[in-house]
Amino acid sequence: MIGSVDEYNVYNETNGREEEVITNGSRLEKEPGGKKKPDLKAAMKLYVVVFLLLLVFGSLAQGLHFEIGMIITQWVIILLPALWFLRRYRVDRACFVRFKALEWRFVPVIILLSASFWLLNMAIAAGMVTGLMEIGYEPVVVLEPPQTLQHYLVYIFVLSISAGICEEVMFRGAIMPALEDGGVVPAIVFSSFLFALFHVSFLNLFSTFMLGAVMAVVVIKTGSLWGGILYHMLNNFYAVTYLYLAGQEETVAEIDPRLLWALLPLAILAAAGAYFGLRLLQEKSTIEPLLKSGSRQWLPRGWLNWLLALSVIFFLLLAMFELALGFGWLEPFR
Repeated sequence: MIGSVDEYNVYNETNGREEEVITNGSRLEKEPGGKKKPDLKAAMKLYVVVFLLLLVFGSLAQGLHFEIGMIITQWVIILLPALWFLRRYRVDRACFVRFKALEWRFVPVIILLSASFWLLNMAIAAGMVTGLMEIGYEPVVVLEPPQTLQHYLVYIFVLSISAGICEEVMFRGAIMPALEDGGVVPAIVFSSFLFALFHVSFLNLFSTFMLGAVMAVVVIKTGSLWGGILYHMLNNFYAVTYLYLAGQEETVAEIDPRLLWALLPLAILAAAGAYFGLRLLQEKSTIEPLLKSGSRQWLPRGWLNWLLALSVIFFLLLAMFELALGFGWLEPFR
């Protein structure tokens, strides 16, 4: 069981594995025979390869047929490389990936957190889009809403279940643990930043980063990757259900500016739910508060590298395209 412990080394004579455990649930592990544990460089290579596959083959597949393309994207382009990465380094699934059962006492807390942060992100996104609309921005339809119950159920599988499993295995099961030898907080921050870049949306950069960070905290506090998977599934379930009921696109909505004030109480309520949800999560967890150690390091060592620069360039190019479409800058070229 992962607990709040001081730094120490343990040698397990049964399997010949030396394990180092540090505070806040982070642990380093050397495989038998001195096999190298995946680190930031290895995680970045995995990330860039999957990012490129997403931009080239994933976008092409989704353009030909969205639902089938999303299934290919999630289960082939994202999940398979992540599983290969974990197999390549022969990591311990329970310790490194945290692939173990989620305790039931965390489920109500995850439901509260996911609902609260989803509402908070929706309020933030609505305010941002409305502000941009005042200066000429036209919301881009990112995802067509499901028109029938059957289509809605397909979206649930594609966008909620598939994304919840595949993206969590990659980001919170492979990338984040590979960064934890530099500290839990830097691993959370940097993996969440990569998660935000991966979704290639300027308007949703902050909300996606916050989503990734909260899911990372949930995985660490519950000690189970299933906590992040459940949270991710619920978050996307809310979005798909909103699409189905409101008949609007997933990430943006045309809202009358006068209605923004009506969103303020909702945002306050959602923020309060998020705060109390995090408090409950800490109370039920055996992991000490992540900021208690007093470390001022927010990013892992070696985070600024050419692989990250390449990823940022990809993101900026697509973000500029997104803004160009919204502001109509490409109209003269059509």
